Amino acid sequence: MSPDFVRFRKKLQSKAFVRDATGLVREYGALDILLFASALVFALVFSTVQFAWFYGNTGGANLPLTLLVATIPFIFLMIAYWAIGVVMPRTGNDYVWVGRIFHPSIGFAWSVLYVFAVFFVAYVGEIASFTYAFSIAMATLGLTTNSPSLTSFGTFIGGSIGTFELGILFNVVFGLFAIFGSKFIKGLMYSSWIAAIVGTVLMWYILGSVTPTTFASNWNALLVPSLGSNATYQALQSNAMAAGYTPATGFGSIIAALPLASLFLFGGNYANAFVGEVKNVRKSIPIALFLSLFLGVIWWSITSTLTLNAVGANWMASVGYAWVNGLSSYALPYPPSQPLMLAVAAYGNNGLIYLMMFTFLLGSLAPLFAYFWIPSKYFFAWAFDRVIPSKFANINERFHTPYVSIIGIMILGTVLSAVYLFLGWSSSFTLGTVIWGISFILPCLALVAFPFLKKDLFATAPGFVKARIGSIPIMSIIGFIAAISFAWIGYIAYTTPADTVPTAFGSYVIVGVIVLAFAIYFASWSYHKSRGLDISAALKAIPPE
Repeated sequence: MSPDFVRFRKKLQSKAFVRDATGLVREYGALDILLFASALVFALVFSTVQFAWFYGNTGGANLPLTLLVATIPFIFLMIAYWAIGVVMPRTGNDYVWVGRIFHPSIGFAWSVLYVFAVFFVAYVGEIASFTYAFSIAMATLGLTTNSPSLTSFGTFIGGSIGTFELGILFNVVFGLFAIFGSKFIKGLMYSSWIAAIVGTVLMWYILGSVTPTTFASNWNALLVPSLGSNATYQALQSNAMAAGYTPATGFGSIIAALPLASLFLFGGNYANAFVGEVKNVRKSIPIALFLSLFLGVIWWSITSTLTLNAVGANWMASVGYAWVNGLSSYALPYPPSQPLMLAVAAYGNNGLIYLMMFTFLLGSLAPLFAYFWIPSKYFFAWAFDRVIPSKFANINERFHTPYVSIIGIMILGTVLSAVYLFLGWSSSFTLGTVIWGISFILPCLALVAFPFLKKDLFATAPGFVKARIGSIPIMSIIGFIAAISFAWIGYIAYTTPADTVPTAFGSYVIVGVIVLAFAIYFASWSYHKSRGLDISAALKAIPPE
């Protein structure tokens, strides 16, 4: 390779990026990224309607055992993302990874679909979960204090308009925190995590101190006077069973439930997206990835077991079935949410109920913010590569934050909140579950190809990445196992009606997002090509730090 060609390639690559340096600063340590990764996997807000949704869709499949089975492919996924994080520690990490190994257009299209699925399910969808929790908190206050105005306010907040308005409020508040930088971000994350720990202890205590018999008595005493006899504990269960609910049995139910159980464990690897702002990446990344996964399995297993022991496993599954399927036998004006069940379990102890609700809501801010904030990193990475307008890569010099990208996420959150109102919670989650799960296939396949397509980079990778079994790189084996595993889970989801029923609209959404992403990329390629820059060739290099 001649010196002139090397100089020409470096010049071409420097033109491809907006700047010679990102302008971002490594401000987050190992504990910070662990808190982010953990908040992405398990949180109080995620439990709001997750149990009714899971057990209602799966006929009461054993969640802890299903999580243990799902952990196996997730371990391989965490190893894959560990390798990705240390080999290419850049903002928008897996987008950079897929694009540099395969092709920038593939990396961009993949990441757009991935960000859409995660943002739609885990941020927009969980805003709805938060509004359910807020709604139940207000309605419970109204019931226990005999205040119809509070009950009415709670009902409004839990409705579609209240959910949309609260979503806009979160977009604005989270956007401001994100723009003002790491001090505000860390303050929000740490204070919310403290509340979440207190809330978890309270939740486990409340659930562990009640039996289904006591819960049924409390339920009837609290809710029946205002909702009528069709809302009794016994009536909800018997009506759902009469409407077609059938309990699932055997190991086959666990396999069928894998796609939905996987949603409980998704998210930890998402923290890789801001690895370009993390100190001591080689140490921080594996701690965050593996601890968030194992802590998630423990948290979800304990919480689900205590919940079923408190309310009754068959009752939870049958009532969830009626709610998920929109049956007329479901006589409640709001979802069968975790805050509602906690309020019933603690009925008679108003102080404990109020403290539980407060910590539940405050402790839910950290995961909501994490799922809001991280997509802005992809917007920044796309813009830094000039695939979307470079304005999105602008950095505030005082706070070192990509403020234009954050504003873009605020707008996207509002638009998708409106789409969410059309689809509803259950449809949105089942659609997102399939997309989210199968999206991991491509980064893992890139790991398979990495040693063969990027030999120079592979040669300089850390020792564990370069390890081989004979002549075969271990990372290629791990990537292949992970890709096959998530393809299999996606196939189960696609072919199992209990998980999701494919719809024409869902297919249109997926195809539409992919087509739009490729159209944006090649429109950008054409635009820059007309000005003497081939971004597809230039973007074969790893972005600067």
